[in-house]
Amino acid sequence: MNRSFVYLIPFVLLFFAACGETEQEQAQQEQRQQQMQMQMIETTPEFTGQMATILEHYFDLKNALVESDAEQAKMYAETFKNEADGVDASSLNEETQAIWISFSEVIVNSSSELISQDDVDDQRYHFEYISDAMIDMVDTFRPVGYEVYHQSCPMVRDGSADWLSREEDIRNPYHGDRMMRCGEVIRQI
Repeated sequence: MNRSFVYLIPFVLLFFAACGETEQEQAQQEQRQQQMQMQMIETTPEFTGQMATILEHYFDLKNALVESDAEQAKMYAETFKNEADGVDASSLNEETQAIWISFSEVIVNSSSELISQDDVDDQRYHFEYISDAMIDMVDTFRPVGYEVYHQSCPMVRDGSADWLSREEDIRNPYHGDRMMRCGEVIRQI
């Protein structure tokens, strides 16, 4: 056995041990940040109800894209956008208002872009941004008392794209009938 290789083994082990601690520390830091954010979140029953309504309109939009129905998607996106734009967050603390505003800006702007598109594939592009904001919104505000499924398709454009669903079964809004079952459940929320 080569002596330099023998001397290298302790350094390799030390390197992997140090990386393990760093990953654990990073996970603990992320958990602390989430806990701090949750402490800042204060909602009211009225606000939670508005979030639940927005989520229902999101599901309508998602289902229209599953069906590859561009006209229905426009109609549902308009309702979804108007509902999000009309949320009254005035009773919330400043931190919670700021969080909601960051979600609503993406929702409203991306919905407007989706509405302006006639092609369902172009609509699906904007739906990615809507879905990312909605996933964060549901994670943050937990607006409903039922299971919501965070799902993902690994074959959207140059990577993967996620969405929310009330059903565990995969019905892909990014591909519709071309690849209806492409995807997986990431987690239940």
